[in-house]
Amino acid sequence: MKFILALAGFLTLTQLVDAQEINFSRVQDMAVWYNQSLKTDKNISVKFNMRNVQYEGMTAYKSMSAMVDLPLVSAEGREAENTGYLSVSIGGASDKSNQGILNNTLGLAGISYAVPFADNETYIAFGIQGSYYQSRLNIGEGPSFGDQYDQYGPLDGMTSADRLAGGWSYHHININGGVSVFSNSEQNKWYLGASVMHINRPFTDDAKTSEFRLRQALSVQGGYRYITPENNDCAFYMTLNWQGKAYKHFFNISYFKAIPGINGGVGVGLGYRYDDAVIPAVEARYAKATIALGYDVNVSGINAAGFKRNGLELAVKLDF
Repeated sequence: MKFILALAGFLTLTQLVDAQEINFSRVQDMAVWYNQSLKTDKNISVKFNMRNVQYEGMTAYKSMSAMVDLPLVSAEGREAENTGYLSVSIGGASDKSNQGILNNTLGLAGISYAVPFADNETYIAFGIQGSYYQSRLNIGEGPSFGDQYDQYGPLDGMTSADRLAGGWSYHHININGGVSVFSNSEQNKWYLGASVMHINRPFTDDAKTSEFRLRQALSVQGGYRYITPENNDCAFYMTLNWQGKAYKHFFNISYFKAIPGINGGVGVGLGYRYDDAVIPAVEARYAKATIALGYDVNVSGINAAGFKRNGLELAVKLDF
């Protein structure tokens, strides 16, 4: 019974196996993960995101990510308008199940360059990333899925290379590239980008078999934020992802109300992970710090199978 529950948990966790599937609902915080060129300001930024998901009666997992964005410009260059700038990003992410079934880690480094080409702080940018991804699956005391056969059937005691065997693991390196255009005018801030992930199509098994080679993934990103003279703002963001016949799309809308006299305020938002979950959220800003909290309301077909799922999401961002 333990193995059946563990295997069921693994099947629900397959969404985590693919490298660089960053499943957080705050698309505005995740843009650089999908497209390195979307470092759209000259601030030093530190971002931390955590998502805790539970499948009632089966398993749970926790996803975390952290990223530091470092524009390589002088203090004078940060204040100057319509000047190009170079940025580097360093990040890490992990997915871990509380039963030890799955353990994914990702380390990322990227570089981008933004060039002004029009008024109102409008830029075109190019970026490239390299990431190291490692995944380990451990289904504990479950039976082996043998891949060694003779004319009479499976051979007892032979080591299996099957992807569901206990202790199976793999690692690979990804190369990702992207382009974007964006504007940072005083009241209207927008961006539009496109990227290709897994350009090198890494193998996801040690045997380097063609059926376990990642397909290239296409991602399109967009966002618009309007800021009033009173520093209130409303915004819409999206990230659309396709990999072969699979897709995963994210949308987020938000409204922020500034509180006079404290250099901060509060906001509300609504995220949507297509065909999966609606995520209402609240946020608080003070000076250069933002803290947001969201909750998954599952709307996917998993409800029809009798599974209940919930998730809590925390986001912290600091700008310097």
